[in-house]
Amino acid sequence: MKNKQYDDDVREFVALTNGVFLVLSDDAVFNKNLRSTLLRHLTIKDECVHNVATIEALHKEIKLLRSKNHKLLIFIERELNGRNTSDLVRYLKSDFANELFVIVLTTEVERDKLVLLHELGADNIITKPISADTLIEKIAFTVKPRGQLGELMDKGRQCLDMGNPLEAAKLAKQVLELKPNSPSGLLLMGDALRGMGKREEALRAYTQAEKGAKLFLEPLKKIAELHHEEGNTAEEVRFLERLDKLSPLNVDRKVDIGTGYIKMGDADKAKAAFDMAVRIATKEALDAVSRVTQTIAVRCMDASPELSEQYLRQSLNTRKNMLDRSDIETFNRLGLTLRRQGKWQEAIVEYRKALKISPNDGGLYYNISMAYTEGRQYIEAYQYLDRALTLNPDLWRTGEAICYNIATVYRRYGKKEQAVDYLKKSLDINPEYAKAKTLLDELGQDR
Repeated sequence: MKNKQYDDDVREFVALTNGVFLVLSDDAVFNKNLRSTLLRHLTIKDECVHNVATIEALHKEIKLLRSKNHKLLIFIERELNGRNTSDLVRYLKSDFANELFVIVLTTEVERDKLVLLHELGADNIITKPISADTLIEKIAFTVKPRGQLGELMDKGRQCLDMGNPLEAAKLAKQVLELKPNSPSGLLLMGDALRGMGKREEALRAYTQAEKGAKLFLEPLKKIAELHHEEGNTAEEVRFLERLDKLSPLNVDRKVDIGTGYIKMGDADKAKAAFDMAVRIATKEALDAVSRVTQTIAVRCMDASPELSEQYLRQSLNTRKNMLDRSDIETFNRLGLTLRRQGKWQEAIVEYRKALKISPNDGGLYYNISMAYTEGRQYIEAYQYLDRALTLNPDLWRTGEAICYNIATVYRRYGKKEQAVDYLKKSLDINPEYAKAKTLLDELGQDR
């Protein structure tokens, strides 16, 4: 049962803080679901949701809404029009700090990318697609009014911003009395002590905070900053490298590590860090190019499969030295567009390249089976289908057309009983599926 408190937390964000939702997304489905969820589930007025399509429009809308004293919760796509928005998240959270919340929207991505987003300041992350209940819960956890600890932390931060570290230290002490060894409280205490020039005591507070929360990056950053200010390059680099292990996609930090090694006279280690920074930056750029070419290819697929093929190959060639599992979908699309042109043998060549990256992908074996079927190579089609179903026994659940295709391979191979079984599964999914009905009739079977 859904927790009613989450509903109330979101409503209070709107009612008590003049909160509004600002969405930078080209995902029409998410935009529709957000409005529907807020309106139908929470009876929040439609006028509380503002949509923008570009980063420029986002900046204008933020300025306008803040001038009307609105508290903002901003939803931002992790990638927008082929561009990574990490720098935008970093800018918003560094320039506006506690004045707005940021939730990043993404599809399934690697843990390292999520860690980087949190490090850059994202208050929360939503992996799409998302149900209405889970969406409300995510928003509530982001905006819900916090208790006494949160209020003390906010006041402490404000004191630091106003140049009053002594008062911030008093508030940090209250936090630690309420929750001993609180990493956030220790971090606030460290900042206050640092502001008062008590660097050794600050370092102890940061170190204690780091020990209490192994995935809390801020204490390690503060310790590295202190060592940098004191010119202790070896210790600075040691803590930067610990940070790098926790969040390995931060390009700027890799440059800082390389710079540290240059200062220490270790050119080889410096070059290794710099090269890795360049590699990550290059991969990000190539990923963006690859996404654009894929978008073009998908839009050309039906009307011009030849042009689609050209752009899909360009997408893969762009990333040829950095291909990974995220490229499997591109290989699948290329195989499909080749098959639509009757080039089933070329499609198999591409699928086999993909198998080198993902050798246990049942979907790839299924696609190879379909290509062999189109080439009337039924023995090979059966062999690859058998492997596909061994790797992914639930493959048939994908849809009625998949069931039907599996049935046709079994039929061609002379396995009538299995063919009938999958045709019936097809009709279980869609009782009106005409192709399955026709083939069952041909096989003399009742439905």
